[in-house]
Amino acid sequence: MAKNLLKKAKKAAKSVSKSAEKVVSAAKHSTSSAQNHIESLSHQRRDAAVVWGMIKDKNLNSAEIREIVKDKGFDVLLGEL
Repeated sequence: MAKNLLKKAKKAAKSVSKSAEKVVSAAKHSTSSAQNHIESLSHQRRDAAVVWGMIKDKNLNSAEIREIVKDKGFDVLLGEL
């Protein structure tokens, strides 16, 4: 009987961890791909660092980020998005 309870407890723990992983992955996917790309480039390139400073605390979609990059005149970075 104790073995059955232990198996049930392990199964319940796995299901809780799987649901927690889904919540975390959903939160990661909420950021746009353009934002992720600019964040990764911000450590290497000045134009990306400038744009990253403008968008890092905002919830913008890819089209809005492209518009900011276009307005700043960073055509090379715009081409990469």
